[in-house]
Amino acid sequence: MSSKWTLSVSVLALALLAGCHSAPPRPAPQPAAGASGGTSGQGGAPAQGNAQGNAQGNASAQGAAKTPAPAAPVPERAAQQYGQALNMMKAGRTGDAELEFKQLALAYPDLAGPEVNLGLLYLRASRYQEAEAAFRAALERNPDNAIANDELGIVERKLGKFTEAEAAYQRTIAVEPSYAPAYLNLGVLYDLYLAEPQKALEQFEHYLTLAGDNKQVAGWVIELRKRVGAPGPAAPASPGGSQSPAAPPAASPPAAAPSPASPPPAAPAGKKEPA
Repeated sequence: MSSKWTLSVSVLALALLAGCHSAPPRPAPQPAAGASGGTSGQGGAPAQGNAQGNAQGNASAQGAAKTPAPAAPVPERAAQQYGQALNMMKAGRTGDAELEFKQLALAYPDLAGPEVNLGLLYLRASRYQEAEAAFRAALERNPDNAIANDELGIVERKLGKFTEAEAAYQRTIAVEPSYAPAYLNLGVLYDLYLAEPQKALEQFEHYLTLAGDNKQVAGWVIELRKRVGAPGPAAPASPGGSQSPAAPPAASPPAAAPSPASPPPAAPAGKKEPA
């Protein structure tokens, strides 16, 4: 489990910055092990129609779990500004994008998308207090925004607010039960920070059910099953009647997770803190 942090879904923020918000919400395949836990979306400039939908802040990497209420039409000017701000983000013009999203947030107080993207910009820049405020502002506008809830959980963990992080991930799951990144992040929180391996095991197994085969997470599941004494899946029988050897264990388990504290403790030895 030495590379667990490489799959942290905080990397989803970078995927969103690359254009996930420019794509309409739709189910998407999960990346291979070691890749980002989110979806990359469309690489080109956002179409005006897509910008209109995403300015509402209802975008989701996994597809909606329930039918959203009809949204009010987005003004054409707001959609144009939103698309321009997304292009600035993709071009690395983060300062310009920040100003544009701030103007949108002030001009259109019912839209959650500008605040979500401000939170992502701040999270990427390690401006955690500002990111926390932006995601909370987005959730005041749209409490059912799965991305805002999940990213808020990541910010709370970085601030050492582990109970709040747990609650944010659980809200994400309640709003959108098919949003796989929330289960992955919640499992990491339980395993490395809250010292609850049984709960971590349950979350990782649920993540695999939603996301499909992922060798890295499957390795964590094998290690956690051994740690908690849970039986693993039966090994398939070989042609000669004997069973095939069990899958090799994952990398050595981490040291005991630290108790919740503020400021947040460093990740256990061998773990890489996500960017």
